[in-house]
Amino acid sequence: MKSSRRDELREPVHAFAARLASGEPTIPLQDLAAMFGAQGAVLAQVAKRGDIRLNEGKFVNDGPDLVLQAGSVELEIPNLMRGTYTSDGPAFSLRFPNPEFSLRACAKIAVLRKCFDLFEVRADAGFIELDFGNGLADRRYEFDS
Repeated sequence: MKSSRRDELREPVHAFAARLASGEPTIPLQDLAAMFGAQGAVLAQVAKRGDIRLNEGKFVNDGPDLVLQAGSVELEIPNLMRGTYTSDGPAFSLRFPNPEFSLRACAKIAVLRKCFDLFEVRADAGFIELDFGNGLADRRYEFDS
């Protein structure tokens, strides 16, 4: 797993964790995108998808397919995104057990386009991990707690 420092993610990760732990029935999808470093126009596009709905350890968001350019990576949000979550104070996990309903990151490597489906997001007070299930694209971003 590749690890790097991303102090700017601390606030969005902590805010998402607090909302998830509060038991609110919805969280704006742009709050999830902000945890990955999305800003400005990307957040505005994501906001059109509405809220993530939470119910008894499951989450769902539906809307139009979105393909967003984030630097050298394309992020794809399917028309139906769903999975399961756990929350324990500042720690939480979002799991996408079915790639069909998961976020996807795609990058061009030489002339090939390679895509990775997000399997799980894990976070705690000092980090967020993106698990794509294969080790190659997995990322850990650390910040001060």
